[in-house]
Amino acid sequence: MFLKKNSMKVKYFPCQPHCFAFGGFDMQMINTLNAVINEGVDASKLDIWSRNNDFEILHLWGVGSHNYHIIHWAKKSGKAIIATVLLPYYDTIRSITGYYYRRFLTDEGKKIIHYLGLIDKIVVLNQLQQNVLTEYYKVPASKIAIIPNIIEDKYFEIPTFRFSEKYKIENYVLCTGNISPRKNQYNLAIACINLNLNLVLIGNILDGEITYGKKLEALTAANKNILWLRELPKASDELVSAYYNCSIYALPSKSETQPISALEAVAMKKPLILMDRKYAAQVYYKDAILCKSASVEDITLALKRCITIKNPLKENTKILNCKAEKVGNSYKDCYTKLVNPM
Repeated sequence: MFLKKNSMKVKYFPCQPHCFAFGGFDMQMINTLNAVINEGVDASKLDIWSRNNDFEILHLWGVGSHNYHIIHWAKKSGKAIIATVLLPYYDTIRSITGYYYRRFLTDEGKKIIHYLGLIDKIVVLNQLQQNVLTEYYKVPASKIAIIPNIIEDKYFEIPTFRFSEKYKIENYVLCTGNISPRKNQYNLAIACINLNLNLVLIGNILDGEITYGKKLEALTAANKNILWLRELPKASDELVSAYYNCSIYALPSKSETQPISALEAVAMKKPLILMDRKYAAQVYYKDAILCKSASVEDITLALKRCITIKNPLKENTKILNCKAEKVGNSYKDCYTKLVNPM
């Protein structure tokens, strides 16, 4: 690498255009960019139309065929490359089998190993993800940093907005995020209907999931105990108040990495329901009640169990690691070591 000593300009490159898909990973990129700027880093979004080459570090969000050529040219230009990645946990026979098929029988499986090897630093969200990188993708632990998702400061404060008063709904189960079969909101809604529980859903229908969204629309239209808000601005007073006033936060999702919405619920000290999958086995979710499967029956059982728990939740102090200042400083430390290695 041909880095200028003590110089540290960082350019961010997203996983995909945000006009086509925007979710938790994309939100984290923006939150992280703001966090590192607040910690004094000269960071900005990469303008692909600009010929300005005056930066030292390229920060990729996600690694795959969409940015292999960018990795190639960045290395030729002497840039340091850091990448934040989300990986499968390979916690089912099907996912493990799929990995070995791609790894040894497809060009893509070989390319991902190659390009991950070219990156100077790879950031994952937890130790489980680091284990996946070292075991399946052959990345040495020395190239990996563990930095969690950001929870915005408002989720550690008592909001002044009165969500229940505005929407005339109390004692409700909350679920936020893009509406999709993976997130499993439809089965959650059926379970809440069966138990006569109020449910608040906050999120837009994910691109390509219109059929699933229409199915959920029909269900909510027929049941007055379900309130569906299509979108609220991130960390807005209204959204934070929705968390603060809920009785339970439920995300019976079939697949996640480190769901931010669940982190936000933990910061708000709310009872938490997740699926019994590898993503739930993180220190931040240690008190979560787990659904055995994505079925209505198992979600119903988890809700019943959550309702009957009488003991107040203990504060999870580990969640403080997700505050913006701490995450911003962790990324700043990674950048500094790339420019000025010890």
